[in-house]
Amino acid sequence: MICKKLTPLAFVGIGLLAALQAGCNGNSASSRQAAITSLDSTPKSAPVGTSPASTAAALVEPAVVTVHTIGRPVLTPGSPIQQFFGQQNQQQSTPRGAGSGVIISSDGYIMTNDHVVADAVTVTVDVNDKPYTARVIGRDPVSDIAVVKIETKGIKLTPAQLGDSSQVRVGDWAIAVGNPLDIGTTVTLGTISAVNRRGLVAEGHTLAGTIQTDAAINPGNSGGALADINGYVIGINEAIESPNGAYIGLGFAIPMNTARRVAATLIDKGKMVRPYLGVLYTPLSTLPDESFKQLGIPQSEKIGAIVVNVFPGSPAAQAGLQVHDVILDADGQPLSESVQLDDIVQKLKVGDILHLHLRRKGQTLSVDVHMRERPFDFGALSGRQQH
Repeated sequence: MICKKLTPLAFVGIGLLAALQAGCNGNSASSRQAAITSLDSTPKSAPVGTSPASTAAALVEPAVVTVHTIGRPVLTPGSPIQQFFGQQNQQQSTPRGAGSGVIISSDGYIMTNDHVVADAVTVTVDVNDKPYTARVIGRDPVSDIAVVKIETKGIKLTPAQLGDSSQVRVGDWAIAVGNPLDIGTTVTLGTISAVNRRGLVAEGHTLAGTIQTDAAINPGNSGGALADINGYVIGINEAIESPNGAYIGLGFAIPMNTARRVAATLIDKGKMVRPYLGVLYTPLSTLPDESFKQLGIPQSEKIGAIVVNVFPGSPAAQAGLQVHDVILDADGQPLSESVQLDDIVQKLKVGDILHLHLRRKGQTLSVDVHMRERPFDFGALSGRQQH
């Protein structure tokens, strides 16, 4: 044995270090016994429950459930071999999905994402590994929030503690709890990367005002909880941004203040009633320089939003809005990075009048739009915003 003085780089069990030093002195039998004794000793660790993250996770985890769905049978093409030989045999398959949910009442109301239960014929919720048949109380594709209800037959569930998402700050700790890839309840830890994130399209709708986190979120986490370090749920996990569908540190959650408001309305009325304008638009600040010249808009003009589509029969169409109109302000508020047209519209009620100032072919016009109820399946989404 070649012996030299040991300098530990990190903590080494005293017994193990003593055993190694003893080995250098030639006492091999006693050194082996000392090493074995060290390995058999109780590991030193912090007292259970003293980690803020584990304490928060213990509060959140009982309120997060697994959601399984079964859709309507669909016809799919035959196998590649059948197609290769020109056989057009179609096969029937039944779509199945898995997501997450957050318990919001002890008697069985559960919040999840709309895209988790959309098109589902059967919804099953697993609470503590016990399956319950759930019925959909209401869905809102715009916010991507849905509420389902299970009958617990007198068993009291553990509801989540809902936080105030307006108090979330960049750099705060974030805890994601859900059922990624249907492997079971999983807890991951990260930080709040951004708040009020806009302009991304995911899960069939435009993300508006979402919370961004680097806590690991994967398929199956949808509808699960994003909590703060105190165990309060501050968001409902919704989507990730990724070139290949795998986690790369860009996850998004619906702020709890939005989710809470939508869920309350769905429980009360079964649907969301909101006004809509009926246009597809792009903020001028996002246009490339060549587009300004093509559209005849001064490049210095960065305030406003350009209309790229007007939906037939919509309030905007009835008010006379046209493609390439530049909306300068709405209800007296100039449109900018911080003041979005959709935010203004969503503060209105059905029956209200929206006052617009716009520029059309060099002329400034005033237009009043009478707001009507937004159809449930309004519009086909793209990367631009529609309202």
